[in-house]
Amino acid sequence: MVSQIRTTLALVGVMALAGCQSLSRESVPYGCGDIPTYADNVCLVDTWIAFGLQAQRGDAEWREEMLADVGQRRMDQKAVRAVVLSWDGPGEWQKASNLYKASIDSAPARLQPLLRQWLNELEARRQLYAQRGNSARGQGSRHDGTQALKQENEKLKQQLKEMSDKLEALTDIERTINARD
Repeated sequence: MVSQIRTTLALVGVMALAGCQSLSRESVPYGCGDIPTYADNVCLVDTWIAFGLQAQRGDAEWREEMLADVGQRRMDQKAVRAVVLSWDGPGEWQKASNLYKASIDSAPARLQPLLRQWLNELEARRQLYAQRGNSARGQGSRHDGTQALKQENEKLKQQLKEMSDKLEALTDIERTINARD
């Protein structure tokens, strides 16, 4: 699973480099802002990837602000809420899963694979959490299961930071190459 995450993050990084970085704020098309939409434009996937990374790094306060700012009626809003909730605690994962499932089919076709990947990763986390919870109860210590999840979460955060650093390095290389042209 870790290799899948690394591969996915590497692909995400490459896709982000090819995105709409050169657009000025005045000419940004609808849906290319901080909160993504289903507007099928040049930065559709890039905006969702950036938001997904932001959700992974965000703290409880950021998640609360996002959920307060985003509506609940439109399918793209449901998908945004799913992304935010999927990086909250295990108590929110079922809701996030339901929101993903409700909104994926309404997404533009080129965004659906990314949202499905995120749903699959969420479901894997839910399953792992349930298995560890069951094994911890079987051993008489739920604390050990929680501790193991915290350790794995820290490990994944470190890997995400490493991928983010690599993405920044690739962006710097791209800027250098573009400056030569």
